[in-house]
Amino acid sequence: MAITRSGLFTLETSNPRFFTCCARLHVKVALAIIIFFLGFIELTEWYFYIFVGHAGEDADAGQAILSIWQLVSIICMIISFITEKENLLIPFILFMIFVVTSFMFWVMQILVIVVFPYSERASHLLGFRDDIDFVTREKIALTVLAVFTTVTTLTGWFLHVGLVSYVYFQSRNRELKVKASARDARPPMVAPMVAAGQTQQQKPAADNFPNPNFSISDDEDMEDDEDRVFEQKSGPSMV
Repeated sequence: MAITRSGLFTLETSNPRFFTCCARLHVKVALAIIIFFLGFIELTEWYFYIFVGHAGEDADAGQAILSIWQLVSIICMIISFITEKENLLIPFILFMIFVVTSFMFWVMQILVIVVFPYSERASHLLGFRDDIDFVTREKIALTVLAVFTTVTTLTGWFLHVGLVSYVYFQSRNRELKVKASARDARPPMVAPMVAAGQTQQQKPAADNFPNPNFSISDDEDMEDDEDRVFEQKSGPSMV
């Protein structure tokens, strides 16, 4: 894979696995679309919580936790989109796993209602009265099933984009690390300057070091003393 330059609007287009929607849409562009879509929904939801009637008072603790989780996920998605840090997508991925799992559970429940329209579950979940005929029950159940299936498919695509974007950002960061390592390991174009002190040849050390306490006159005095010691004394010679 070719090493590409980094940037907010720089896309890696050489790998087809980083595309979605039949290889027509890049995952980073798809992630931007999801950010705008979820951001609009989140702003609308918080607007109703704060300014409209008793919407905020009627919300229970579970809804408040999900709203805060979704808000944190969107903020992390925006930062991840700008900085291309894959770890910031983890809150969004976990949130979408929870959402997809929840909608799949509801789809299974509605499938049971479609098969058994007169069951107690159908009356409890869809509010069927006893006077509603079979055809009407099936129409309502199939309509609800189509809606939940569409939402589940859409949220599943959101999860898919989040996972592929995680891999994409991870790949981009690895490429940048390889590029930085290659730049650091590149040899210099110009030979380094040799230190001025190393260019000068050192003078050879002198073999003999004169003794400051010794002089030529001292040497001559010692020779005279030796001559006087070995000099024969004057006197009659022995026969």
